[in-house]
Amino acid sequence: MKDMYQRALRAAKGKKVIISETGWPSQGSSLEGAYPSLDNMLKYFMNTQKWAQEDDIEIFYFSSFDESWKIGAEGDVGAYWGLWDAQEELKF
Repeated sequence: MKDMYQRALRAAKGKKVIISETGWPSQGSSLEGAYPSLDNMLKYFMNTQKWAQEDDIEIFYFSSFDESWKIGAEGDVGAYWGLWDAQEELKF
């Protein structure tokens, strides 16, 4: 993400760059070494927030709530991107 952010800054030529969607699933199948889990989701969230604060980067974290309807289109990780579960309970 940091590399892609730097690429976007160069391409923007002085325009403001906002990371409009980032996150980590808490469940589902792994993809190319990325493993969904509550621990990995928490680490990703904390590291992303720390980096954004330190480097003054605007980020919209995705997503607030798990959305069970997404499991078909996005595979088995699709429903588990939220910081809160489908019952509106904070995951950590």
